[in-house]
Amino acid sequence: MRNRSIKKIMLAAALTIFPALSFAQEAPDIVSKLQQKYESINSIKADFTQEVTSKGMPAMKSEGKVWLKKPGKMRWEYKKPAKDLIVSDGKTIWLFQPDLNQVIEKKVSTAASSMATDFLSGIGSLEKDFDVKLSEVEAANHVLILTPRQEQPGLSKLILEVNKENFIVEKTVITDHFGNQTSVAFDGVKLNASMKDSLFRYAPPKGAKVVRP
Repeated sequence: MRNRSIKKIMLAAALTIFPALSFAQEAPDIVSKLQQKYESINSIKADFTQEVTSKGMPAMKSEGKVWLKKPGKMRWEYKKPAKDLIVSDGKTIWLFQPDLNQVIEKKVSTAASSMATDFLSGIGSLEKDFDVKLSEVEAANHVLILTPRQEQPGLSKLILEVNKENFIVEKTVITDHFGNQTSVAFDGVKLNASMKDSLFRYAPPKGAKVVRP
């Protein structure tokens, strides 16, 4: 906002400088508190809504439930539109596509980058793995913009929306190297819920085709 008063012009100039300094200082503090929060968590259970946007294609929306457990275990049960299932015991990851009666099985070490969920399930470090900036756009949550320090397959940029009160991640947005985005919003988050390890083991159903790329 412009003003003829010299004092107000100087104030306006100061306000354009100091917020940048504030954001630069605040981002490490938020990351530190976020990391501390998730280091104190052993497991997460939540409902999720996922939206995938690709250039020239209509957005694809899906929803379901997710379980995450340290170290690196996860289970994503899609409810609609397709009842896909993703399971990992931390070493192997399985994707079951019931409409194709097909299971894709990979070693976690050879799978596309999962740094967003690595952090949530306890095997990643934001401070070590990413350059972090805090969005200057006013929002209900802290919005962290993360760029991998080293090139990662399938991950060009990661955005985390972090609750300002409890430092729980409420949304992740992954952008790949082609500009495609996958956003996942979490709801009804339960921390440190009891989970059996059997939840993260998987055996392909009889008759299903198993693909090991």
